[in-house]
Amino acid sequence: MSKIKFEMKPVEKKRELKFLKASIYDPMIDQFLESGQDLVEIEVEGKKATYVSGQLSKRIETRKLDIIASAASNFVYLERKTTEPA
Repeated sequence: MSKIKFEMKPVEKKRELKFLKASIYDPMIDQFLESGQDLVEIEVEGKKATYVSGQLSKRIETRKLDIIASAASNFVYLERKTTEPA
């Protein structure tokens, strides 16, 4: 059995993650947020709307944003959540 060389030391806390994991769907979300619109329709070439909507929803949840992604008739929709009473 071969040996490996290592060093172990006690620490008070873990190191913080130094990189930000981004997604190819972030630019869509960013452009929507910058637009100021309440509802937009997006058509993505070569991707099913339900797939894109799911990916956008994951990014929205990760980024803790107050918007909703949905899909209908091969189109993706991004809309701002309303705070109106039901």
